[in-house]
Amino acid sequence: MGRESRAYWLDSGDRAAVTLRLEWDALTVRGARRATVPRTEFRRVDVTDGVVELEAASGAQYRFQVGQAASDWAEALARPPRPLDEKLGVGPDVAVAVRGALPVTALADALVDSPRVAPWEADLVFAVVHDDAALDTLPVWLQETGVVAPLWVIHGKGRHCPAPGDAAVREVMRDAGRHETATSAIAECWSAIRYAPGKP
Repeated sequence: MGRESRAYWLDSGDRAAVTLRLEWDALTVRGARRATVPRTEFRRVDVTDGVVELEAASGAQYRFQVGQAASDWAEALARPPRPLDEKLGVGPDVAVAVRGALPVTALADALVDSPRVAPWEADLVFAVVHDDAALDTLPVWLQETGVVAPLWVIHGKGRHCPAPGDAAVREVMRDAGRHETATSAIAECWSAIRYAPGKP
């Protein structure tokens, strides 16, 4: 899960109430002002008297009043993000099965070294729910294919993504008897929830 905090965006004497959220791939700012800054664009991070200053590769500068959490925020912003393959637990020694088309290149790249096998032989299963039908039929597919491995459900994130969101996924998977064990951001419009069979 990402780091999130309420803050004030300071700009030329103005102070706007915002919410900061740091995911593996970007810092998003929502509220009275909005911005998305990819982590690959981070160039300089400083902290002074509860204010975090971030400079992007474009030359844009951001100042956020975070208060006592400013030092923790500065440390998190300066820390290199974990690679997506590491967050998802994949690699050459992890056989995977995939249901549905992978929605973004970052996810395809993360899985490129993992051998593809049948769902019942996989160490880890990925199911992409592009629409309600894909989500609604997922429990039946899991049962029919005999999946016993941990499952990542790739779902939509945010108002602009037409795919089902996390609330819909959690409802369907809870009714299917699966329990949530982890979450991971995938891209600006996609995220993932990891499930294990049975009750925790």
